[in-house]
Amino acid sequence: MNSPTPQGIRLEFIAPGLVDGQPTESWLRLERAIARGFHEASADAEGRKILAELDVQDGLHSIVAFDATSTAPSLHATDPVGTYSYFAGTLNVGGPEPVDVHEITSVTVSPTHRRRGILRSMITTHLDRAAAEGIPVAVLTASEATIYGRFGFGVAAERCRFELAAGQGAQFRAPAAGTVQAVDPAAIAEQVEQLYRAHHLATLGSVSHSAFDLGRATGRWESYNNLKPPENLRGALHYDADGTLDGFLTYTFEGWKQAPATMSIGTLCTANDAARRELLAYLCDHDLIERVTGRAPVDDVLPTALNNARDYKLTDRGDHLWVRILDVRAALRARRYLHDTRVVLRVGDELGYAAGTWALETADGGMTVRRADSAEAEASLDARDLATLYLGTRSATHLAGAGLLAEHRTGALGELDRLFTGPRTPYCQADF
Repeated sequence: MNSPTPQGIRLEFIAPGLVDGQPTESWLRLERAIARGFHEASADAEGRKILAELDVQDGLHSIVAFDATSTAPSLHATDPVGTYSYFAGTLNVGGPEPVDVHEITSVTVSPTHRRRGILRSMITTHLDRAAAEGIPVAVLTASEATIYGRFGFGVAAERCRFELAAGQGAQFRAPAAGTVQAVDPAAIAEQVEQLYRAHHLATLGSVSHSAFDLGRATGRWESYNNLKPPENLRGALHYDADGTLDGFLTYTFEGWKQAPATMSIGTLCTANDAARRELLAYLCDHDLIERVTGRAPVDDVLPTALNNARDYKLTDRGDHLWVRILDVRAALRARRYLHDTRVVLRVGDELGYAAGTWALETADGGMTVRRADSAEAEASLDARDLATLYLGTRSATHLAGAGLLAEHRTGALGELDRLFTGPRTPYCQADF
């Protein structure tokens, strides 16, 4: 284990928490601590049962930290001072099959117990276990951007928000080739599952969907904090010219009290860019609507596709998916490469999982990875920056410019750029 448990702190593992259809007491303590950690009210009885059922469906496991010295009336006489959950999923890294990952979620530490090493103890306990189980990569989406780098996580996908002017409809340069059907989101669960899988297999950086994602897309609940069906959720399906289903959309009207009149995208999930364009065009064709808002990949095709690129405006951009490489060989072999090259890369890793000097050689799209002597290193970087390089989120030259990658042989930067750069920028639409 990388980090000892702080004095007075006891870690416990909690499995998904239902007995005879009801949440267990240990799960209820976990739920209360998570709600406090994210400044939310604890769910009501019906909501707690829904959340516990979702945890069972997703196979969620949790590590909770208790303070053995806490006594009443402290909340921590019974409830955890720290929470940390994870479940199995997959990540599209651009290879023939998605790679197995652990998705990390619900990480909290009580403000009464900050800076005691509780997070480090929970996260390294989990990463040790994941590495021992042969999980090559761990992933998370971070509420704060400064926490996870010290544990070897690096930004692997960013995400944007956009506004699209809709007063005159969406004026795309290419004609529409498919068709759109208006649907009730509650009636398309089978199609949504199919399209989540298709999107995942087609999208670099995509993380597999959860049971919660399916329920949100079909209108069973609005969010983790509001487990009631959303009001006025609408949906649409897209079919290509051959009649193949390749996209779905859920959306809501923001109301007449907001100006300009806006359609807000809930979930937009497509297997290709044509379906994305045409579902956006469908939204813009609604009478009286002046604006459409939603989330977008960094390399969104929409502004290029429009007659007037200024109709599309980015309103926000930031980190979203963070990756932690636990097994360098398995992680790098899992993706595919566009160029044949060879480079020796030294990776620093305080926690040890990715540490070492690695000879990387690509041929015919695949990579061989072997240990090398440290003196052979042609470039070096930290594990968190290897995670950012991994899916092509940043180039080696970019990282070097930021002072995060050192070139030890002239030309190594160029070879690393050719090695890791892919055809698209990674995009992860999932929240977890």
